[in-house]
Amino acid sequence: MKAINVKIPRAYRIFLYIFLSSSWLTGMLFFVLNRWFAVEGLFGVEQHPWQFSILKLQGFAAFGMLMAYGALIANHVPMSWKTGRLRGIGLALVSALTLQVLTAYGLYYVADHQMRTVTSAMHTLVGGLLPFILALHIWRGINAKRRNRRTTDANNTTRDLL
Repeated sequence: MKAINVKIPRAYRIFLYIFLSSSWLTGMLFFVLNRWFAVEGLFGVEQHPWQFSILKLQGFAAFGMLMAYGALIANHVPMSWKTGRLRGIGLALVSALTLQVLTAYGLYYVADHQMRTVTSAMHTLVGGLLPFILALHIWRGINAKRRNRRTTDANNTTRDLL
């Protein structure tokens, strides 16, 4: 049986990591500025002046993440699904990314204040956890590959001895 290669090419991983990290950093910076750094303006308390610029950068990074996510859904996910490994954490990662896309859409179009507050909280929570879910997925994948390599090496050694 032919081995299924699920490893993501290096150039694509760099693209993914750049957009994920820039999206995460700008999102967290926006959250911090929005939550704790209001400024006193001419008409009372106002949003921090950097918020709008940070939000524009975050939107740009999110478009990059959408492209990366599309490539993952088209290539890595179907190939990985065939192996049967890491399905749980893989589904968690795909679900988190999908929820980010849906809540971002909601933040852009939802007008109801209460629903927008809930959507914002979900987007912030899941977005804050996303790099850690990805890191766990990568770590488990590396460990599974090492275990598989050790098992294969042990089987080959036993077969060579026979």
